[in-house]
Amino acid sequence: MDSTTALRSEERVNEAVKQELKRKYSDMDNVAFVIDAVSRHDRALLGLAAVNALSSSVSRFVPVFMPKLVIDQLTQGGAPSTVLAIITLLSIVLFVSTGIDQTSRNWLNNRFIVVRLRMIAESGIKFMTMDFQNLEDPKVLDLSQKGDRACNNNSDGIEGVMHRLLSLFGGFVVLAGTSTVITMLHPLLLVAIVLLLVINFCASSSARRLDKKIDDDLAKVRRRSNYISRIMSDFAYGKDIRLFGMRDFLLSRYGIEQEQLMEGNRKIERVWFQSKGVLAVTGLAQEVIMYLWLCVQVVYRGMSIGDFTMYSMAIRTFSGALDRIFDDISRIRQQNAVISDFRSFLDYPDWPSGTRSLPGALREEDLCFELENVSFRYPGREEYALRNVSLRIEPGERLAVVGLNGAGKSTFVKLLTRLYRPTEGRILLNGVDVQEHDRREYYRLFSVVFQDIQMFAFTVAENVSMRSYELTDEVRVQESLERAGLGPKIKALPKGLRTPVLKVIDEGGAEFSGGEGQKLALARALYKDGPVVILDEPTAALDAIAEAQLYQQFDGLIGDRTAIYISHRLASTRFCDRVIVFEDGRIIETGTHDELMERGGRYAELFALQAKYYSEEVTTA
Repeated sequence: MDSTTALRSEERVNEAVKQELKRKYSDMDNVAFVIDAVSRHDRALLGLAAVNALSSSVSRFVPVFMPKLVIDQLTQGGAPSTVLAIITLLSIVLFVSTGIDQTSRNWLNNRFIVVRLRMIAESGIKFMTMDFQNLEDPKVLDLSQKGDRACNNNSDGIEGVMHRLLSLFGGFVVLAGTSTVITMLHPLLLVAIVLLLVINFCASSSARRLDKKIDDDLAKVRRRSNYISRIMSDFAYGKDIRLFGMRDFLLSRYGIEQEQLMEGNRKIERVWFQSKGVLAVTGLAQEVIMYLWLCVQVVYRGMSIGDFTMYSMAIRTFSGALDRIFDDISRIRQQNAVISDFRSFLDYPDWPSGTRSLPGALREEDLCFELENVSFRYPGREEYALRNVSLRIEPGERLAVVGLNGAGKSTFVKLLTRLYRPTEGRILLNGVDVQEHDRREYYRLFSVVFQDIQMFAFTVAENVSMRSYELTDEVRVQESLERAGLGPKIKALPKGLRTPVLKVIDEGGAEFSGGEGQKLALARALYKDGPVVILDEPTAALDAIAEAQLYQQFDGLIGDRTAIYISHRLASTRFCDRVIVFEDGRIIETGTHDELMERGGRYAELFALQAKYYSEEVTTA
């Protein structure tokens, strides 16, 4: 694939991404999505929901007919025993149906939460498996933040729609029964009530649409506000905040974001105030129409007190059920946008993983990488981070990648490890484009230590193996820690390999210094035992002598594996077979250290400049 073809492929993917961002899911689409989620994660929920809806409907029907039956018996001279029997029977029915309703509702609420938590896990899986470079795209981050609202709480998003669908089912059962009763009185009365409730529905729907629009506009504001709030209380930023006097600056920025949030909330309050005014007017109109109609029936048509009571209760129950149905539909439509954001994030297109399997017994001497005219630019940027890089990495080669900060060294590593994909050009493994290989299999080739070393609040052993303790080989972990120089530290811990790291989860967690954290990361790379080892400036905080010693020490531990050492200190990697020099995203020189020094080019110039700042020991390390 030449660079032009690759660029066109990139453009097609970008266009697909844009279309995906614009994609709209219909209400029925999202309802089907929620029902499918329920059936996938808890099939018994659907049957339990049906039981709850029926029991809820019965408990709402009994109060409609009970007063009529009792009043008719009393006004028509019925025996007290008959009246007592009616009251007792209907009370038992009401008690049983209400009990089933409440019990099944509690079960449903707990199981709804489980489904929502499993949907959160699906979002987490997407984050952990989607193209890494998408995680640096502001569009993806905004979409993710908006989508998070689909699983934030019990009343909105996916779980909110589950509750509303349950309510809808029961509401339609009640509606069918009460509308039959009201139609017996007069169909026009039913029509009048429906029209008033339709007005309510339209007002509520309009308010919710405006609410969602305003809330969407506030997504970026919330992200900025949360960021500032986090760094104000983050220990990692504490030194800079104090020494550079950033308190007032951060408080000012935080205040600006909070004011925008408050203004947005005020707009939402005004929208709902107007909507509630409409609801109050239509509610009053319904009461007036109902009582006037019924009073006319009593005075001029001889309606009995029992019928008056039944019809008034039926109208109220019908009105409540229809209003609730409209409210449920409106809220489902409101949540449609939230669930659409969530689904858009889950469906966000990734570059195809590839299906070609790597050979099962692949050894380090079998691996040959080649970059053909590779260029890369970050999402949303026009300038290139790498430009026209061509390079062949031989099996078992020790390659030093050097250059000043920002020259493109780390970008090169992320492209080679397939965390990024080239904007132009291609990367080959044994003559095959790496994009054709299964991504997860390809990742297994690399043992990488990045410059931003991360420790997890799990046990020491799990931090080395990056697996659960049950799947961890303790002997290999101990050997890796010993080889990385961290054996004495771990042996001194009360729980040894089972000691938690950090104090985030366990107060008894062990704290590691910067140098110890680097050794832990080196042990992690040794444990993985990948055929290609990469050190991407993990020792940037060390002095030049310590860095050079650590690189050479680690080089002696990895055997015949292919190794790539990244550094902006040119003296640290003199022991390597070959040195390539990056500047402004391009390879400007390549050769051994001695060859480059003899050539007297940019490498020699930079080496001489750096040498001024170190002692003779540093320059000969």
